[in-house]
Amino acid sequence: MPNTTKTPSPASSADQFYKAHGVPEDIKSRLESTAILLISATRRSTEETFELGEHLEKAATLLPEGTVERWAAERCGYTARHIRTLRATARNLGAYRQVLVELAVGPTVVGKLSSAGPEQIEQAIGLARETGRLRVQDVAAIISGSKEGTEQEEDVDPFDVGGPDGLKAIVALKVREGMKSFIAHVNEIRAHIEEALPKQNIIKKALVERTALTARLARQELKSLVQFVTPHPEAAHHINSTMIPGPTKWSAVGDLLYNMGSEETWPDKAGLRAWLENDVLPTLSWVSPRPPESKAPKGKSPSDADAQIKKGKAKPEQGSKPEAETFPTLKEGLESMFAGVGIDARVNLTAPEKKTTIPTLAEALAKPQTRGPRPAVLGETKLASAPAA
Repeated sequence: MPNTTKTPSPASSADQFYKAHGVPEDIKSRLESTAILLISATRRSTEETFELGEHLEKAATLLPEGTVERWAAERCGYTARHIRTLRATARNLGAYRQVLVELAVGPTVVGKLSSAGPEQIEQAIGLARETGRLRVQDVAAIISGSKEGTEQEEDVDPFDVGGPDGLKAIVALKVREGMKSFIAHVNEIRAHIEEALPKQNIIKKALVERTALTARLARQELKSLVQFVTPHPEAAHHINSTMIPGPTKWSAVGDLLYNMGSEETWPDKAGLRAWLENDVLPTLSWVSPRPPESKAPKGKSPSDADAQIKKGKAKPEQGSKPEAETFPTLKEGLESMFAGVGIDARVNLTAPEKKTTIPTLAEALAKPQTRGPRPAVLGETKLASAPAA
C-alpha cells in the first residue's frame, strides 16, 4: 500500500461540497484524513475491507445525513455501490470479522456476504469451515435459496397445511376476516339508523329493507365466531349450535340482530323511534365503540344540532349526513371475506321483498317437507293405504 505523507488539496467539487453544507474546519480536517486513507487504500485484504467500512461509517456521522456517498464519490472517486457495500460490511459483519479473516474469505466474497442475514452468514461460515473456501457463487446460492424458501412458505395455502399448525392458520384467518366483516356490518346497520333518526318521520319499511338482510348476515357471522356445535340432547343425529350464555351482553346482541332480521319482529310505528334510540343504537355501539376522534359532529351547524336536541330527535354527536357509504357494503364485505380464502363470492345480494324469520337448525330439521299441490285427478282419489316411504 503506498504511503501518503501530504494531505492532498480537496478537489474543487469537494471544496464546494464543504461550503454548501457548512462543514466546519475541524470536521473538514478529520474528513480529509479519512479521505487520504480511502484514496490510498488498495483493498487487497479482508482486514482492510473492514477498516475502510469503519472509516466510512465514522465519516457518515460527521457529514449531514445522507451525504456520505456524494462526499466519497466526489472526494475519493468511489462509486455509490462500493460505498454502500463497505458500510454494510462494517455494520453487518463486524461481529464475524475475526472469523472471516481467519478463514481467509476474500474481500469480494465479504462484500457479497454483507447483504445476507444472520442465519445466512452462519451458513456461509459453516460452509467455509467445511470446504476450506468460500466463493461468491456459494454466497449467492445461500442467499437465493433462503429467499426462495421464504417465498414458498408465504405461498403455502393454510388449507393445505396439516396438523395443529394448519388449523391454527385457518382459525386465525377466520377470526381476522370474520371479525372484520362482522364489525363492518354492525357499523353499516348503525349508520343507516343514525341517518333515519333525525328525520321527523321514520319510514319503517324502507329502514327494514336497508338493514334486515345485513342484520341476518351479522347474526350468522356472530354465531360462526363464538358458538360451538353439539349433538341435540334428545336426538343425537341432529347437530345444533350451542347457545351464547345468557343473559349476557353478547346474547342480547344476537337476539337484537335476530329481531332486526325480519319486519315482523320490529316494533310498530308508535314504539319504533324509542326502540331504535334506547335499544338498538346502544347495543350496536357496545359492539363497535366509536374512536374518540369520531365523536365530534361532522357537517352540521350548531343551530341544527340545538334544534334536534330540543325536539329530542337526535343526540348532539349524531350527524344528519349518511355514514353508510363509509363502510363496505354487504356485497363488498362478503367478497372481501371470501377472497381471503380464495373463494369467488360474487353473488347477487338483492334483498327479497318479503322478510321471514330465521329458524334454528333444530326447527328446520323438525319442520316437515313442503310438497307441491297434488293434481286434481289425484286429489279426488282416496288412497287405500299409505304410500311406501
